[in-house]
Amino acid sequence: MKALIVEDEELVRELLASVVSKEFEFSYVKEASDGESAWKQFQKEKFDFIVLDLMLPKLDGLSLARRILKVAPDVRILALSSECDDYTIREVTRSGILGFVHKQEMSLEIIFSAFNDVSAGEIYYSANAQKLIAGMWQDPDAYYKIMSDRELQVLRLIAQGHDHVSAGELLGISEFTVRRHKHNVMKRLNVSDEASLVRFAFEKGVVKSKGGLDWTAVSHKKQSL
Repeated sequence: MKALIVEDEELVRELLASVVSKEFEFSYVKEASDGESAWKQFQKEKFDFIVLDLMLPKLDGLSLARRILKVAPDVRILALSSECDDYTIREVTRSGILGFVHKQEMSLEIIFSAFNDVSAGEIYYSANAQKLIAGMWQDPDAYYKIMSDRELQVLRLIAQGHDHVSAGELLGISEFTVRRHKHNVMKRLNVSDEASLVRFAFEKGVVKSKGGLDWTAVSHKKQSL
């Protein structure tokens, strides 16, 4: 079996590669330090098991996972992230990724358990992620339950600093429609100004503090109204 470790922190990458090669029955282990190089590596050769950080340079982990699973849906992927919030976990569960480990919980014991379950085709979520998933199911007023996908896209773009015109251009809709969606979002979230809207987006993880992360590929997925 072949494994690919995608992690931008060298020490963490080497640790993960060592665990995979020494403790599990993988005859071939490759490493990549960013999303684009990992994608190029995957195009050259197929892997059975992939461990990837979600906060990667050049191409984020969720976008990479979606690319891989689109062409090879049987690949078993374990995600690692320092981010563990509603938005991150929701996107992971919708992506086809089998496992998730919050880096704050990352001990050797948890790594072993996660590797063992996901490489066998089973689902694994670390404790913090499990708590979030339980809360997501139990909260009838969670923002992703009361907002449409289009409204969520508008929220993200506004929080990223786009004005109504540029947000509309990215989404392929009019400035007026962006304003309407923004108004509906503010009403649903019961906020009265844009500053509160932006603060909400960062608090919930809809927008990340690290630059270059676009987990919904807004600019490449223009939807109809």
